[in-house]
Amino acid sequence: MRIAALLLLLAASVFLLVASLFAAPPLGWTPASYRGLTLGSARRADVMRVLGPPDAQSRKRDSQAPNSQVDEELIYKGRGDHNGDLAVRLDRSGVIVEIQESFPVAIPRTRIYKELGRDAMTAHYSRDRCDALHRDPNGPIELTLYPARGIYLWLDQYGYDFAAVYYTAHPPGVSRPRCAFAPHIRHSGIARSSGPM
Repeated sequence: MRIAALLLLLAASVFLLVASLFAAPPLGWTPASYRGLTLGSARRADVMRVLGPPDAQSRKRDSQAPNSQVDEELIYKGRGDHNGDLAVRLDRSGVIVEIQESFPVAIPRTRIYKELGRDAMTAHYSRDRCDALHRDPNGPIELTLYPARGIYLWLDQYGYDFAAVYYTAHPPGVSRPRCAFAPHIRHSGIARSSGPM
C-alpha cells in the first residue's frame, strides 16, 4: 500500500513538473506611451489634442467580439511614425487601450531592432474557436514583444519582417481561452481590423 501511495505521489510530481515546463509564464507588462499618450489612462480628448480629428471612425456593436473591450476605433491615414495608417482603439469609457500602426511596406527586423533595441522577446499564440488570441507555447502565431514598453509586433505573411506595431495598455491576447481551441492553422499577416486581441 505504501509503495502504491509513493508511486502515485511520484507520478503526480512528475506530471506537475512537466506541466509547469510547458505553461507560458505570465508577462509583466508596462502600458505603452505613444506621442505622450499613455495607453490605459489617456482618453479620447487627449487623442484629438495630439493627433487631431480622425479620417474615419467606427463604433463596435458586437459585445461578443474577440476584442470586446474595444468600443470605438479612430483611423488616421498615413500618420504613423512609419507613414502607416493608425487605428486608435478606445474602450466603452473612452480610454485608449490600443494603437496599431499598419506599415505600408513590411519593415525588416534589423530596422526595428535599431529603433526599439534587441531586448525583445518572442511569444507564441493560438486562436480559440471564438477567434480570441491566447498565449500558447506551441501556437502557430509568433509575436515579438517589448513588455517593458507595452509594444508588440505582428509578422508579415512571410514570417520574418514586421507588418504592424501595436502599442497597448495590456499584454496581447486574452488570459485564457474563451472557447475550445481551433485546430492549429498557420496564421500570418496583419490581424483583422479589430486587432489580434
